[in-house]
Formats: sequence, structure tokens, C-alpha cells
Amino acid sequence: MADRSRCPKCREPVSPFAAGCAICGTDLDTNRWDSGPGPLTRLGSWLSAFSYGPSKSGMSPWLVLFIVFFGLSMISSLIMYLVYGF
Repeated sequence: MADRSRCPKCREPVSPFAAGCAICGTDLDTNRWDSGPGPLTRLGSWLSAFSYGPSKSGMSPWLVLFIVFFGLSMISSLIMYLVYGF
């Protein structure tokens, strides 16, 4: 992870609100050198949304997983049966 308190080019200390480095003039737009969360972090966040959501007033996490993984195949099988008669 990039150190936001130092210039990425000359490594001199910079203010977190600075637009550019006072020493070398490098643009310090943090959106350009921030890569964001990694794929495993995003996957863990997505999976934790199923287990830590509202359980009493909402759907069960297992029901949501069943619908996501098996519901589409069941619907496509039903459509194939209705359209083609297999």
C-alpha cells in the first residue's frame, strides 16, 4: 500500500491535502495511485453481506444462496421445457 504521507517520486514528507509535491512537483492525486481493495477483500465483503444482514425481518442467507446458485438453472430448465418440449 502506498504511503500517503510521502511523495511517491522523491519520498519527501507531504501534507495529505497537498495537490502536488513542493520539492519535485509530482501530482499527488491519490485516486491515481490508490489501487483499492484486492479481489479477496471484495469477495469477503460480498460473502459477509449474506451472513451479517438482517435475519429476522429479511430472507435467510441460505435461501438467498439457493436462489442465486440454483434458481437460474431451474428457471432456464423450465423455459427449455416450455419452449422446446424436452
